[in-house]
Amino acid sequence: MTGTVYLLIHGAAVSWLAPAPLSWLTRRGTNPRLCVAAWLTAMAAVVVSWIAAMIVVVVPLVGDGPSSSMVVLCLELLGVPERVATLGPVGTVGLLAVGLGVSTVVALGVTRTMHALRIRSAEHADAARMVGTPTAEAGVVVVSGAQRAAYCVVGRPHAIVLTTAAVAALDGPQLEAVLAHERAHLVGRHHHLLMVLRALAARLAHLPVFTRGAAAVAELLEMCADDHAARRHGPRPLVAGMLALASPAPPAGGLAVASTATAVRAHRLLEPAHRSTRWCHRAATSAVIAVTIALPVVVNLLCHH
Repeated sequence: MTGTVYLLIHGAAVSWLAPAPLSWLTRRGTNPRLCVAAWLTAMAAVVVSWIAAMIVVVVPLVGDGPSSSMVVLCLELLGVPERVATLGPVGTVGLLAVGLGVSTVVALGVTRTMHALRIRSAEHADAARMVGTPTAEAGVVVVSGAQRAAYCVVGRPHAIVLTTAAVAALDGPQLEAVLAHERAHLVGRHHHLLMVLRALAARLAHLPVFTRGAAAVAELLEMCADDHAARRHGPRPLVAGMLALASPAPPAGGLAVASTATAVRAHRLLEPAHRSTRWCHRAATSAVIAVTIALPVVVNLLCHH
């Protein structure tokens, strides 16, 4: 049962201690895909630790009842006296109800939030297609607007939206680079990932790994799309397009090419990291991912010897 305690400690440590080093490690967007993997691993570690701890507690309670030695030992490790740690029927039901209740409330809340985000995005895509003018590019519509904006929203089908001001501000290569950036979001299913992360952040707002992680991953996904567009059209047209469309906030439900960390993204495109720097960063990030995954397993094995 000590495994349960270690799982919970591991989950809590990752929740509160991981965001600071991960933010430092991923702040410049070196190897953005690997940086996304590092944040996702940390968040998954918290969720898996909680689920595994619940399973370890629930199975002996259901199988052996309130007097389960594993449950008694776990409570004693947490400072509960032996007399109190031997749960009666009411205590057993209460412990199960609290754990399962918290899990159910969070799961239902995340599901509802994701559903609401999907509906909002689909409605936005439908509205853009209704009021916008179709173009020769599949899925791209132009809407009348004085603000320069280019973004994509998921729906059935998806839509890439350009305002008339944006079209007027971009030349041919810049427009192609911007469209390639938005298509990379759609092909990579970045919206769906961000919906999950934002739903978790909304329901687990007291855990920094989810709130800071959702914001960090949003920036890193922009960098992933930047790299895709830059490989096809070169970094300079993309950077010029980003700067021409720079805006303070993305549209609701959409991913905009120039709304997040524009200065950092432009700098990394025009002055990419040296190859040796990328390799060192890759090694460090891979090590962080490996430690996050392996640490609870190693500790559990050591404690059983």
